[in-house]
Amino acid sequence: MSTVIRVSSPLSLLAMVPRLLHCNPRRSLVLIPFAKSRSLAALRVDLPADDSPDLPRVASTVIGMACKVPLADAVTVVVYTDDAVVGSDPLPHGALLDAVRERAHICGLRIVDALVVGANGWSSYLDPAIAGEHGLDEISAAGPELPEASPDHDQAAGASLPTVDLAEKERLGRALDDVDRLLDIPRRRDRLSVSRRRAAEAILDELSDPPALFESVLDPLSAPDGRHRLASLAFALERPMLRDVALMQWAGDITAGDAVFQAQTRFPDGVGYPEDLARPMWGEGAQPDLDRLLLALERCRQVAATTPHSRRPGPLAACAWLAWATGRGTHAAFYAQSALEIDPEHGLGAIVLTLADSGRLPEWLFERVPR
Repeated sequence: MSTVIRVSSPLSLLAMVPRLLHCNPRRSLVLIPFAKSRSLAALRVDLPADDSPDLPRVASTVIGMACKVPLADAVTVVVYTDDAVVGSDPLPHGALLDAVRERAHICGLRIVDALVVGANGWSSYLDPAIAGEHGLDEISAAGPELPEASPDHDQAAGASLPTVDLAEKERLGRALDDVDRLLDIPRRRDRLSVSRRRAAEAILDELSDPPALFESVLDPLSAPDGRHRLASLAFALERPMLRDVALMQWAGDITAGDAVFQAQTRFPDGVGYPEDLARPMWGEGAQPDLDRLLLALERCRQVAATTPHSRRPGPLAACAWLAWATGRGTHAAFYAQSALEIDPEHGLGAIVLTLADSGRLPEWLFERVPR
């Protein structure tokens, strides 16, 4: 949400929206907040049905999000629909647009324009000079003038877990089972070969200092050390205490990780948990390094893809929180729902799904200085 562009026409704006969102939106309501003549961000939510009773709530959510963007004094609204636009009178989703305009007026935001992109073209709700037959090829023609290529996927496609070799999945699953044997019943250790027992012990060695492990996985990983670290991370993400240490450390630094780890270990003894250490979990506090969070997200996606299905809720929930923390609400909901389909009682999965469904985003996303 930190890119600033200059908009000279509705076509240049429509060509830029996919680049701002890093996806080609489908069935979406998009708001572009402006400070005078410059775009500051792009906000996207799923497009509700035109007869939905939730139209006022959706309008309140997106306008409320726009109001949090520093310096914003106006918005452009873009509706992406599968309905036909050319030859349609009235234009589709007019009731939603009316709800958004009403809420924007209440909040003191000026509507610069309101556009719609449909199955067979695009148009404007507000400008009679634009309303008419405009094909989608006009938007494509405006794209080559922009510095970045337009994404070729919609908002949901990027959430798919990476493809992992079956042998890697079997190797990680066996390693986690071997660690369970070492920790479970001492006599079961004798059932492991020497090489497998040593591999399991290497994973436990990585877990002897959790903050050091969570920091090391952000470095480039190469076999065989990379396998041990990913297996150790998979084991840690199954355990809420260690998972929360990892998330808060990735949102801060290793010093924060050490502090959270110490607080977690003292909490069962009745020592109070410092409020400032927990604030990032709810999207509050100091602004994190989003590139660092995105790297952590890629590591957790890799772990989730490699971990056996029954043991995926932990890494999937970590993916959900990291996606939410970086402003990817659609992806966050996907990962959280995937975790809950395996474990309906998973706590973090349910929390992130609630946050995503309610349209709440971390405060730090609205505090970033545009560049």
